[in-house]
Amino acid sequence: MIFIYLLSGLFLGWSLGANDTGNIFGAAVETRMLRFKQAALIAAIFITLGAMIEGSGPSGTLGRLGSVDALGGAFTVALAAAAAITVMIRIRIPVSTSQTIVGALIGWNYFCGRLTDFRSLVTIASSWVVAFVLSGVIAAVIFVLFNSYLKRAKIHLLELDAYTRWGLIVVGAFGAYSLGANNIANVVGVFVPVSSFKDLNIGSLFVFGGISQLYFMGALAIVAGIYTYSHKVMRTIGKDLFHLSPLTALIAVLAEAIVLFLFASRGLYNLLLNAGLPTIPLVPVSSSQVIVGAVVGIGLVKGGKNLKYNILGKISLAWVIAPVMAFFFSFIALFIIQNVFEQTVYQNIEYTFNNKTMNKIKELGYDTDGLSMVNGRMLENERAVYSQLTRTKEYNKAQIMEIIRITELFPMEVDLSILRTKGLIKRFSKERIKCLETLSGHKYKHKWELQEILTAMPEWKLYDKPENEFQKNHNKIIREQLALLYRSFSVPGDKK
Repeated sequence: MIFIYLLSGLFLGWSLGANDTGNIFGAAVETRMLRFKQAALIAAIFITLGAMIEGSGPSGTLGRLGSVDALGGAFTVALAAAAAITVMIRIRIPVSTSQTIVGALIGWNYFCGRLTDFRSLVTIASSWVVAFVLSGVIAAVIFVLFNSYLKRAKIHLLELDAYTRWGLIVVGAFGAYSLGANNIANVVGVFVPVSSFKDLNIGSLFVFGGISQLYFMGALAIVAGIYTYSHKVMRTIGKDLFHLSPLTALIAVLAEAIVLFLFASRGLYNLLLNAGLPTIPLVPVSSSQVIVGAVVGIGLVKGGKNLKYNILGKISLAWVIAPVMAFFFSFIALFIIQNVFEQTVYQNIEYTFNNKTMNKIKELGYDTDGLSMVNGRMLENERAVYSQLTRTKEYNKAQIMEIIRITELFPMEVDLSILRTKGLIKRFSKERIKCLETLSGHKYKHKWELQEILTAMPEWKLYDKPENEFQKNHNKIIREQLALLYRSFSVPGDKK
């Protein structure tokens, strides 16, 4: 059944391959430094490698924006994002896959009564802006340095042509790797929380994880998009936006590849973390914005005469229209899938204000007198809780979110056989598994009950006030593992 639901994600992957590969090889193909078949082969190989090796980082951030908890919902969100991209492709405008999937996710949040994590949204949106500016700055600096070097080196024109051709191949491969690493989250990220793929043991040395299987299928869909449609979009980047010379194309793609890599590499993230330096958020950024930023940076250094500002305006408009379009596509499609085809698009999560949760809220030092209008009630979704509590004007936003966390009804039963069956057991250390074994068979109604018991153990300890990046990352890993346990141990029908 999951393969049927995955079709929309694979369609989204096809759309990404058809659209975003033009951001890497469009200029090279249009300037005839590379043939399309060569560019497609390089892109196919390195996009797949990037997705498999580095793709997990940006997926986590996207999941925090909206964690789709039903296969029908994941199918619909991916379909809405792909439909929005397809509309843009039809009018030959390179559009951001990142922005369409974000718009579709927010549409899902709104439809099922969930709140959007605006901190994650701001992180992602601000990264789009930073990526655009950073790409332009990097491209401008490299262009100036290259020009300065070429004036001194006095390289023969034919020799320069050969160097440029090889440079486009190497940089294109790097760009394709970075694109796969950064944007695979847009293709199959919404399926990660609901994936039923099991880890596969290949021999005794290699485990092909369930999430890696998802990434691999997404990468294959991207490859299909490259070979079937991307040559049409490549013309827009290579010709319509800016009259790129081969050398300019090389610099633009290099700047794009660097920026995509910065926002995708978990290895770089960990390196900065271990060095005690500020980290770069692992978020899916818009390759369309990044390449346009690079081209604009080079164009401005050259005086801006050849920039086609009408095309820039058209693309910029698409960046706004695409997420809004995806939002409405998502909302409408979710309604149809749920009510016409009678498919589950989200899990119904209720919020209860009973003695247990009221006492827990009181333990936090909150005045429960402001909860009199909800005391003893069961509310249907977190937006309803948020709406009720904001009317009281007794609690700030952080307090309301904490109350929502406490009152969420999420029945679970600790069963390690589920982790073993799904091949998830290897994601936990032996020490943490031993802690879970002591809780085998225990049932809980709320996530915080399981969290409190586990985090009281040294192996699952959370830092109350993390003082550095290492402690913050430690807390992040613990919370990710807790989230995996919640999903694995969930017993949706047991709400008594």
